Amino acid sequence: MSVRGVLLTAIALAFLALAIKCEHLAQQPLPKVVAITFDDGPHPVYTPKVLSILKRYGIKATFFLIGKRVEQFPEVARRIVAEGHEVGNHTYSHPTKLPEENWEQIRQEIEKCSEAIERVTGVRPKLFRPPRGFLNYKVLTLAQLEGYTIVFWTVSADHKDAPTPEAMAQRVFKLVHSGAIILMHDGRIPSRWKDVKALPLIIEGLLKRGYKFVTVSELFGLSKHNGKL
Repeated sequence: MSVRGVLLTAIALAFLALAIKCEHLAQQPLPKVVAITFDDGPHPVYTPKVLSILKRYGIKATFFLIGKRVEQFPEVARRIVAEGHEVGNHTYSHPTKLPEENWEQIRQEIEKCSEAIERVTGVRPKLFRPPRGFLNYKVLTLAQLEGYTIVFWTVSADHKDAPTPEAMAQRVFKLVHSGAIILMHDGRIPSRWKDVKALPLIIEGLLKRGYKFVTVSELFGLSKHNGKL
């Protein structure tokens, strides 16, 4: 069998194992918990505002950071970690079409991001979220070989059908469920002020609905331990 054939077989087996794991977890009751995640930071304006809101409500979140932005705004990145939030790898430069890069370019994007985060914050991330959620066998293989857990989301607050902060919150309320991973953003483009405005609406609405907030790693840990807090 060719090298490509071996890789494709390995990918197929990995997806099969993941499907079996997901089916098993779906049969295990979870408490009413959700994980809020933020992509594309740190940002010198939006991220501090997000952090202040999370601190006000006593909530920990997971931030998927862009390595280049960590180098540009190290104090903000350090504040994320200092305030007890989890950090993940979101590549070094956020390439628009990561799967189309060659093997070495993909590896460099992942490795340089983790190196930047560790150098600035002292923490080496264990989670990886590909930009825009784009994934293929090259990205999956390299991430797994480096020991990362790939994280997607179950509901995105940012959506073309949710043009206002209020609509973003309502979209989350409509789609949320126990064990959900909520996608928000705190960087890269000016419209992220809407995420800042939507955040307290989402938090208060979910608290009223009986939800608790955890980091992604805590959420995965709950799944492994039969949903026990």
